[in-house]
Amino acid sequence: MEPYGQITNGIELLNPPIDWTRETKFPHAVWAAGRGLIALLLPNFDVVDNLWLEPLSWQGIGCTKITKARNEGSMNANSESRSYLEKKLVFCFGSYIAAQMILPFGEENFLSSEELKQAQEIATRMVIQYGWGPDDSPAIYHHSNAVTALSMGNNHEYEIAAKVEKMYDLAYCKAKEMLQRNRQVLEKIVEELLQFEILTRKDLERMVEDYGGIREKEPFFLSKSYDIEPLSVSFLDGGNTTGTALLSAPTSD
Repeated sequence: MEPYGQITNGIELLNPPIDWTRETKFPHAVWAAGRGLIALLLPNFDVVDNLWLEPLSWQGIGCTKITKARNEGSMNANSESRSYLEKKLVFCFGSYIAAQMILPFGEENFLSSEELKQAQEIATRMVIQYGWGPDDSPAIYHHSNAVTALSMGNNHEYEIAAKVEKMYDLAYCKAKEMLQRNRQVLEKIVEELLQFEILTRKDLERMVEDYGGIREKEPFFLSKSYDIEPLSVSFLDGGNTTGTALLSAPTSD
């Protein structure tokens, strides 16, 4: 493959020659479809404008244009409401779960890694900064880089880490439930995205209606499903994040 912008036979290669086949496009289409559909299914959430595949980038990528909901932008000053943050937390799992459902067995979609990292940060911020745990605790906990910063001792820190883990698990389970109930819509979005390489919100709305899409309704709170069993997707069990490391992670955007 020639480097981008290289002069070859007197002609500048404005875009690299890539093999933009259906197989190449497929994981990118799944990534974009998962994000787009879950945003569309969440009530009073961000607006999906377009999904598209961009073959003219260096390797070819999937793209989404999603505009933040104005009415959910802030509760106090620049703080987002609990409901919006829980929806945002669920949204972070859309592309990851879509890949689990649609990609060939054993094939992992690394395109979702940044979104999973964002989910960890949101869950941590909700519990530690705002006290919005899965058990609706009104407490607000202080955050510092010190492992024993909380005056109640290490056991208390691990209890808080467990609450963050629970929020993460609840959001994962909710996102999985939503996409499983709308699998036919998800597969149709992937199919049309592969075919046309660009879909508008109108196209997505049409597919939700035509294929029996089931949208979420207000009030939307993850704490409703607090008693469900956590799954093995826990980032605390991932091998690279411990409970103390979790509590020392940055919690700001």
